[in-house]
Amino acid sequence: MDPVYPAGSGTKAAIRRHPIHPMLVSLPIGLLMGALLSDIAFAVLEDTFWAEAAFWLLAAGLASGLLAALTGVIELLGVQRARRLPMAWLHGIINLAALGLVSANVLLRMDDMLGILPLGLGLSMATGALLGVSGWLGGELTFRHGIGVSERIGGVDAPEGQQRAPAQQR
Repeated sequence: MDPVYPAGSGTKAAIRRHPIHPMLVSLPIGLLMGALLSDIAFAVLEDTFWAEAAFWLLAAGLASGLLAALTGVIELLGVQRARRLPMAWLHGIINLAALGLVSANVLLRMDDMLGILPLGLGLSMATGALLGVSGWLGGELTFRHGIGVSERIGGVDAPEGQQRAPAQQR
């Protein structure tokens, strides 16, 4: 996969020039995939530990997902290159849909953590599928389009070893 741009877009949400959104997204992804695995374990083993674990993983995944979404919106609206890419908007819409499913899943379990089958498991599976598609799009945005990547990476002013060969620059 060849990069589309010779240099990164820069970032609008960073700590010491390190983009925050890519740092945060691993938290909700890991937590929500853990919730899916916990739901599956509960369905197979019928051990209530897994139902309770799934609830707390979903709650933490929702909280961390909201933080990741906030930084994602800052990047989307603040980086001109991102705003021009339909893929960036689709990435955001899919993530919002996933957060909606997670919110519904948490609400479903608030009164009865054990009464989650089959709807709660289905919501977790749908969330996992959305995260897979969105994660792929996020990777494309970063690695192919340079969204959230330092403007110095790959450009002619990049430090030695980080410059792209002229044939790769488009």
